[in-house]
Amino acid sequence: MKIYQVPKLIAVLVLFAFLTTSCRGPLDATGGGGTGGSGLDFGGGDPNVPTNSPVKHVIVLVYQNRSFDHLFGHYTPPAGQTVNVAKPGDPGFTQTDNAGNAVTPFLLSQPSTPDLAHGRNNYLDSWNGGAMNGFAKVNGNTAMGFYDSSTPGVSTFYSYAQQFALADNYFSSVLSSAPAQGFYLVSATDNGQPFSTQPVFGPCNDPDPAATANNSPNVADEMKSKNIGWAWFHEGLGICTGYVQQQNAFQYFTSTHSAPNIQDYKNFTDQLNRNVLPSVSFVQMSPSHSGHPGSSGVDQAATFLDNFVKALQASPAWDSTAIFVMWDEGGGFYDHVPPPQVDSQGLGIRVPMMVISPLAKKGIVFHGLADHTSILKFIQWNWNLAPFNARNSLGSISDLRPMFTF
Repeated sequence: MKIYQVPKLIAVLVLFAFLTTSCRGPLDATGGGGTGGSGLDFGGGDPNVPTNSPVKHVIVLVYQNRSFDHLFGHYTPPAGQTVNVAKPGDPGFTQTDNAGNAVTPFLLSQPSTPDLAHGRNNYLDSWNGGAMNGFAKVNGNTAMGFYDSSTPGVSTFYSYAQQFALADNYFSSVLSSAPAQGFYLVSATDNGQPFSTQPVFGPCNDPDPAATANNSPNVADEMKSKNIGWAWFHEGLGICTGYVQQQNAFQYFTSTHSAPNIQDYKNFTDQLNRNVLPSVSFVQMSPSHSGHPGSSGVDQAATFLDNFVKALQASPAWDSTAIFVMWDEGGGFYDHVPPPQVDSQGLGIRVPMMVISPLAKKGIVFHGLADHTSILKFIQWNWNLAPFNARNSLGSISDLRPMFTF
């Protein structure tokens, strides 16, 4: 298997730059800033650690609470490609709400919707053993609403899918919400606790008798052991009027909750501009940009994506970057595909996922079975890291390599 390495002279120069720029004084572990707010250059690791592909920067952009049929159910793929979308006769296409009214999918008139119930029991009721017919009963007719290209912002998502790669058989990892989805993304397990809890550690954590410290190994532990740089960037980190602690999986872990790698999003922009991005970056937007129902519309989420991608495309990092654009859970919205139950915990509701990269296959729709652990598997494959557990090792779950040209 080919290993990609930076030529020795460039590697020496980059390492020298790293050594000379990383000694900037103490870092603020909660605010994520060193002198000038720059954070950890290269995520505190070596940017020249060998990889199994030309990808030197993985960026995971985490959106919130939209099912595939809800957001991409009216996407038209490029010629020669197909996409699995809901049609009459599919599971749950016609449902009954609590008032006994029949409800079928319909076009929503506004890019913003109210927040729908999306806890563990809500998902179990909506899923209904795979019948996929409980969404309207749980959340009313709004759960059956969808968007199309006439909705402000949706054409932006569709455009990026047409230019790069879209997955239409990608599922949330468990029938639950945060933090369980984030746990699967970084550690491939929620430790049998799919119900939402608060982190033991701050910032902004609320009292919760069910809160426990997560001591499972996570991908940050693996990367640190191999000197691979990483960071979790969060808009408004620690500003408790907008910061959503349940969305930061690393805040739950004993090993990472106080790591200087947890940083404010402003540091991502700074590091991108100085060409010192970590090897692996997770980016969580504020509620006003994340597309979370009740907090922002799909138009605001699309504007963030467009600006984000264009900034990457204008940077020296672009040629070696893969952006995984994911939605953490379905948010209570209908999807017609029964999630395969690969183990006792999941999978959960189908959600969109795109790979935006100059190394992505152009305009394809990938049909391989995948979930949030697929992104974890790609990171582990690319940097020669070991899987954690049975879910992390499932051969039926893709590591998403078929979405790339290499």
